[in-house]
Amino acid sequence: MKFTNNKNGMGFWIFIILSVLVMALVAFLFLSPTFERVAPKVSIDKEIYWNLQKPIKVAISDNNEIKSYDVIFDDGQKQLKLETKVVKNEKNLIELEILPPSFDEMSKPKDGNIKIDVYDASMWNFFKGNQTVTNSKVMIDRKSPVANVIGNSYLLRQGGCGIIIVEVADENLKDFYISFNDEELFELFPFYKKNYYISIIAWPVQIKEFKKVNLIAVDMAGNKSVTKVPFYIKSFAEKADNIKVSEDFIQSVSRQVLEKSDMNIPSDSVEIFLKENKELREKNVKTIRDVVRKNFSNNLVTSYNIKPFSRLENAATVAGFGERRSYMYNDQKIDEAWHLGNDWASVKRAPIKTYNDGKVIFKDYLGIYGNTIIIDHGLGVASLYAHTSSANVELNDEVKAGQQIANTGDTGAVFGDHLHFGMLVQGIEVNSNEWLDYTWMKTNVTKTIEDALKVINTK
Repeated sequence: MKFTNNKNGMGFWIFIILSVLVMALVAFLFLSPTFERVAPKVSIDKEIYWNLQKPIKVAISDNNEIKSYDVIFDDGQKQLKLETKVVKNEKNLIELEILPPSFDEMSKPKDGNIKIDVYDASMWNFFKGNQTVTNSKVMIDRKSPVANVIGNSYLLRQGGCGIIIVEVADENLKDFYISFNDEELFELFPFYKKNYYISIIAWPVQIKEFKKVNLIAVDMAGNKSVTKVPFYIKSFAEKADNIKVSEDFIQSVSRQVLEKSDMNIPSDSVEIFLKENKELREKNVKTIRDVVRKNFSNNLVTSYNIKPFSRLENAATVAGFGERRSYMYNDQKIDEAWHLGNDWASVKRAPIKTYNDGKVIFKDYLGIYGNTIIIDHGLGVASLYAHTSSANVELNDEVKAGQQIANTGDTGAVFGDHLHFGMLVQGIEVNSNEWLDYTWMKTNVTKTIEDALKVINTK
């Protein structure tokens, strides 16, 4: 009979036990949250423009807690530890603001690098924790953009327009525009040569108080220049008008307009009219504005030769710009709205011409405006022809001055056959009478541009 060697058997079991312990230890190291191996995440822009006025925002997150972080600025000559401010501190997230450093007069770097070195509280990496290092290129810019007004029209009327030519320049320019009352923003278009721009702006008739018109320029670092544009101003004498709304109009016109605009029809007559006259009107006005702004061109403009428009031939004016209409139903006022164009009536299906070259940017049914055509004339200026019965042009057609584009009609929310003619400045319907006036056009458009060119050519 043979007997098993007890010593060899004992060694085997020790080996098994040690192997299990090692495997358990390895499993613990790899699976325990204490030894997690995911490095922290640092959220910061890779390229930063800094005016040393506002702090830089940073977010540090991790599956574990954040143990430490350092923020170092390196300008290539020396390193500087930057102070930070904690704005949010949670277990797995820290939101920081990197505070601007103070440089002495002898050391004013124009650029550098911000390094953020972060460790989490994991026991991985021989108990040091997981590490993340990020680097961001920093351009230091403390100079505000050049923002000069070269010329502008003399008078700005409520509901009317003004023209502005400016100089804007900066190495790191981000945005620039004209602001009216800090409520309406107007695009500037490249004009004549580099760093010069032109804009035609509007004082919307709905805004009664004139506060200011400013040229605003902002660079990538947040430096901002604000330059006042000087205007003499004149308020608008609105005309009040009462419009009787009959049950027949609501059922035959308002209802039809809502149906053609794919809108639900309320059961109450007053609600039908309000949905058409208020809700649908707002949608239509937004569509007009969006269409005009979508078709802006940033091509360099060297001249602008727009000529005065003319009224519909052999037509009477049945409604003018700026009428403040009160809508009466059964002798009760149920709504009000501005009328923002000229209504001209002639014979039925009268021919409609445009008096300036342009491009058709809209041709469709447009709710209360009915069948509508919008023609772009450059610099954000467009003409609008509403309630038409037929059209001789298609979307994107180039049209010439004097060309017949459509015929008058009674489509949309109207009482009869006529043309609603409107002028649009960056999508805002303005006083079209200015654009029919040769003297206004010469004084406010032609001469303003000519005077500005003289100034530009001396620079």
